[in-house]
Amino acid sequence: MAGITIRPFYGSSPRTAERQLGDGFAVEAANLILTNGEIRPIREPELVNIPSVTGPWVSVYRAASRDQEVWLAWNRDVDIVRAPLAASVEPRFYWTGDGEPRFARFSDLPATFYSLGIPKPQTKPTVSPSGGTGADVTRVYVYTFFSALGEESAPSPASTLATGKVDGTWAISNMDAFPANSGSGTASHLSGVTTFNNTGFHWLRVGEEIVIGGQTVPVLSVVDADTFTVSGNFAAATTWARVAPWNTAGIKRRLYRSEGTAAQFQLVADDVGTTYNDTLLATAILGDELISLGWELPPVNLKGLIDLPNGCLVGFFDNQVCYSEPFQPHAWPTSYRRGTTFDVVGIGHFGTTVVACTESDPYICEGSDPSIVTAESANQVWPCLSKRSVISVGDGVLYATTNGMAYVGMKGANIWTQGLFTRYEWEPLTPASMVAAKAEGRIFVRFKSVDGSKGVLIFDQENPQIGLSILSLFPDEIYSDRVNGQFYLVDDKGIKRYDAADGARVNYSWVSKEYTFDKPVNFGACKVDFVSEQTLADVQAEKARFDAEVLANKTLVANYSGMGGVNGTYVNNLVNNGSDVMDITPPDVSASTITVLAKTARDQELRVVYSRQLVVDERPFKLKAGFKADVWQVALSGTLRIKSVKVAETMKALEQQ
Repeated sequence: MAGITIRPFYGSSPRTAERQLGDGFAVEAANLILTNGEIRPIREPELVNIPSVTGPWVSVYRAASRDQEVWLAWNRDVDIVRAPLAASVEPRFYWTGDGEPRFARFSDLPATFYSLGIPKPQTKPTVSPSGGTGADVTRVYVYTFFSALGEESAPSPASTLATGKVDGTWAISNMDAFPANSGSGTASHLSGVTTFNNTGFHWLRVGEEIVIGGQTVPVLSVVDADTFTVSGNFAAATTWARVAPWNTAGIKRRLYRSEGTAAQFQLVADDVGTTYNDTLLATAILGDELISLGWELPPVNLKGLIDLPNGCLVGFFDNQVCYSEPFQPHAWPTSYRRGTTFDVVGIGHFGTTVVACTESDPYICEGSDPSIVTAESANQVWPCLSKRSVISVGDGVLYATTNGMAYVGMKGANIWTQGLFTRYEWEPLTPASMVAAKAEGRIFVRFKSVDGSKGVLIFDQENPQIGLSILSLFPDEIYSDRVNGQFYLVDDKGIKRYDAADGARVNYSWVSKEYTFDKPVNFGACKVDFVSEQTLADVQAEKARFDAEVLANKTLVANYSGMGGVNGTYVNNLVNNGSDVMDITPPDVSASTITVLAKTARDQELRVVYSRQLVVDERPFKLKAGFKADVWQVALSGTLRIKSVKVAETMKALEQQ
């Protein structure tokens, strides 16, 4: 006899016709979890933080240190990582996208931050040897800035070669003052551009943000070490200050020298002023060698920051992929940059291999050390359409392209979603709007389609072919925390932990494929195996919610928010029939509804044959008798966990399925 058994439950496959879907697949699966083959309801998101900055919040991050946390939020696209430092070192966090690259220690957050990097000295030292009776020697000197966090700058320009006695006094002078975080001087305005002549070096770069005349603006150009320009009229300004200062607290100078035929610079003194007298013999040199040659500041327009297991940070700008020195996140040698033919849109990684997703073909940047990285095209024209869709998934990188989510990784290169979407189903979802995250063994992809529908696609990471479900929310941001493993949604109310709140579950919807039969059949019996997941904490939360809403309405009616009772003048002047009294839903009782639909040869569309609410009774029940159809469908909605559904012609046949 004919029958339908649905166990296990799968998601939907938009590319496959409804009648061609496999058993257990759906044409609709929304607001549920299918990872164990059952339909499981999800909890409401739990509000965990309301950012203090003005929204909408496009990027969020939870900075953690032991049992403490600080939530960070931006209304722009920001990428932030925790530095790969020893566990004994206070955590530091580095980010791009919010002006020039920046960083902060955990104790600095959220209000204090610094520009990433240590500027190198701009002036070469002056060397004047005198005295001594020993042999002649030729020396060259350089100096660096060295921060209290152990960050060393690139060296200054080398001094002019000087020859003196090996045991003489070598007077070193003309070393720069430490980098400035503010300045004063005079300004002039011409044709929409202000030129500021600073008193002393300004240490600014094009694109860095400063406050001048009470406004925050980027530096337009750097004329020389003392002069810069900004857009706008700030002719009356006499001072300026960096938005993100250099971290100069506790900074010092290190002095190095090279002499004779030695090619390497060796440390002379660990902490010197702007002048110093060197009287050390070669045998007394401390022995530390200069290692920071080529350690430049990160590019001002660096973005897309990620961290690698070899201690490197990686970012990009234009068509350049940039690496930091391993375990030196402040140092970004230009020799560590790798180019692509087209501009980079976003980057991800697997292991120490970086995938650069460009406006055309993805590039694979491979090498355990940044000095030996090679960049080669994956030879697939899969343009990256959304920077925020690029995610690292362990063995590869996923990103949104024209005909699905592209994968580049240890398994090669493929369209990861090709079993679920063709270009014709994917393009209407507007890949350029997509934001992706990985959490809980699933891939989440926020979308906004051309027809106005929007939500979050949810794929099983290990086996996307079991179908997808949709979360019918449209957050501004989705975020996966690498420390606690939790997944978060961000909307205009704040940051919410996914599937977390006590109380009523979210109503789900699951609609099966169309089951077709060779001849019309009458299904007269059905059984649903289900269980409630409602806990005591859920019941208490629902009661507390109900009581709070009742009390709020009583208070509102009694004294209309401080504007008088219901018959007060102000209330009577409101719009006719208007009310601020909220509608109250009773405490939730976990329940679901099964709807059986069918279509005969005469029907244009499926019609409802039977609908029943499921609350407690799991016993089989009868369907409508005397109705035959050759196309059948089962729909489920509600908040119960559904284990299986069976539909048969008779009760006896149902027992045998």
